[in-house]
Amino acid sequence: MENTLVTLAPPSLFAQGGPVMYILLLAAVVGLTYVIYCCLTLRRRAILSPPLRAVAETLAKESDCPAAEKVCRREGGPFAEVLASVLASRHLPRGESESIIEGAGRRAAHDLSRGLLALEVVSGTATLLGLLGTVTGMFNMMMSIRDVGVKEIGAISGGIGEALLTTIAGLVIAIPTYVAYICFSRRVEDLVLMMEEYAYLLLSRLQAASGADPEDRR
Repeated sequence: MENTLVTLAPPSLFAQGGPVMYILLLAAVVGLTYVIYCCLTLRRRAILSPPLRAVAETLAKESDCPAAEKVCRREGGPFAEVLASVLASRHLPRGESESIIEGAGRRAAHDLSRGLLALEVVSGTATLLGLLGTVTGMFNMMMSIRDVGVKEIGAISGGIGEALLTTIAGLVIAIPTYVAYICFSRRVEDLVLMMEEYAYLLLSRLQAASGADPEDRR
């Protein structure tokens, strides 16, 4: 009877990284999900929809304000709320109107930043998880040295591999996620700035159409 040699396939790189790799995989899935979410929800056309831009750019008559309010209610979203704040405060003194618009702008920024918190958390957590994997890998290596001595390189290489793999995986997840967070944060700032510019221009037109001097209404 011939002897058959059974060879075991070496573990995959993912398996060599240890249990921390599963948490890193979850972090990667969450990060990718929110990157896609931000790409879809922070599109300029989706936020500054054509009907709302038409209201902000063309509305100049007091008689058209009820129709504009209906458009804002129908479209919804942060930009609609900012324009609605203009329509609601158009008869107030200019200073009070601007304070109301600024408050609406802050709420709009908060609503648009919902996905950014997850990206920030994932980018920071992935780095720390990579560090955790490094520490656990070094710990496993030290335990192997204690058990078999430094002569058995194969016995201690697993700990070194775990430390390096988790560090690499953590950085691979953290770096692009943080870059995405920075890019989307800048996009939110730009969108909010555009909303406020539209709002102030609309307020000036409405107050001019009503025959009031904006300086006198402060």
